[in-house]
Amino acid sequence: CASYVDGSRMQRRTLENLNQIEVLNRALSDMPALDYSFELMLKEDGALTKDMFREKIYASEPESIRDSEIDFLFDLLDYSKDNLIDKEDFRPIAEHSSR
Repeated sequence: CASYVDGSRMQRRTLENLNQIEVLNRALSDMPALDYSFELMLKEDGALTKDMFREKIYASEPESIRDSEIDFLFDLLDYSKDNLIDKEDFRPIAEHSSR
């Protein structure tokens, strides 16, 4: 019985991880639109809320992107986990990419 429960739990976790990979794959599939969106965000003076971030993404006219993918990207980029994206959130990314 215990092995059945553990197997079920492992299967559920595997499916959740697979779903996250699929979301990431779809979110990153339209890189030109994302690049344009990030350029717009970096020109902003203030921080972006999730709704503002969503507007920037949609303004770039991506081929196809879902709200779940935008939410995933927002959460990924919100490095400080304050529900806002600002230029400080990009500092760790810039530091890592300059290595």
